[in-house]
Amino acid sequence: MKNKSVQWVNVEKPTSKDLASLKKDFKLHPIIVDELREPSARARVEHYDNYLYFIYYFPIYDKEDGASVRTEIDFIVTKNAVATIHYMPLSGVLDDFDIGSCKSSFELLRQLINHLLNFEERQLRHIREKVELVGHEIFHNKEKDVLEKITFLKRDASEYRIIVRLQRPILDSLAVIGKKFWGAESEIYLNDMIGDHLKIVNQLEDYREAIRDFEDTNNQLMNLKINSAMKTFTSLSFITFPFMLFLTLFTIRTTDTPLIDGPHGFWIIAGITLAGMLALGVYFSNKKWF
Repeated sequence: MKNKSVQWVNVEKPTSKDLASLKKDFKLHPIIVDELREPSARARVEHYDNYLYFIYYFPIYDKEDGASVRTEIDFIVTKNAVATIHYMPLSGVLDDFDIGSCKSSFELLRQLINHLLNFEERQLRHIREKVELVGHEIFHNKEKDVLEKITFLKRDASEYRIIVRLQRPILDSLAVIGKKFWGAESEIYLNDMIGDHLKIVNQLEDYREAIRDFEDTNNQLMNLKINSAMKTFTSLSFITFPFMLFLTLFTIRTTDTPLIDGPHGFWIIAGITLAGMLALGVYFSNKKWF
């Protein structure tokens, strides 16, 4: 895709033919050509004689995995062209991008990165929606379900954060090297990209703080229920234990055990036990012990 001033080349899963074409058109060093054969191990910015080469990572949400995955896109930038190389389909990411009236490779690159940053901000929506859902459910006696959702939500936010944090050193390096490549007038625009990236990081940190707050609140609610249940079981133990001991005494068959051989002995013992337990139950209830 190109206009009168600048050209954009977008390559997905580069083949040997694609790499040969890029090498010829952009006069790439053989090392860079080898780098483009597969995803790179680390992000970086490099300045060669007539072009910039840098690797950029951004998050894409994987619905099946339930978390954001790191996606790589490599840039080759000359004075009048930009090439983007990626290793997985970017449906919904670059499909709607148009170089429009870009008048230089710098303007095209800036538009591309801003497009990716806007996409990243939209990707935060699924985290925001999950945070809001947890906030609505936290006081509806769904502590177990909420705990499971918080666990997956923390993982998603952490994966997103790891990927986004990798962008800052790249954007910082691009600001320094890009100033030399395009001139001093590019500095303000490169710094603006860093500022847009910072907005995304700040939003993510707000969501992470909300997740931590909801997790603490949910844990407190679960502890209250556990403590209430333990209190009830403890009270029941106090009610039943003395009468279990009382009944055990009547299992000792001695010549002077009362009531055992007397008329209505069973009902008398049962009545004493039930009356005693009922009395203790009323007492504990009045004390609000359960």
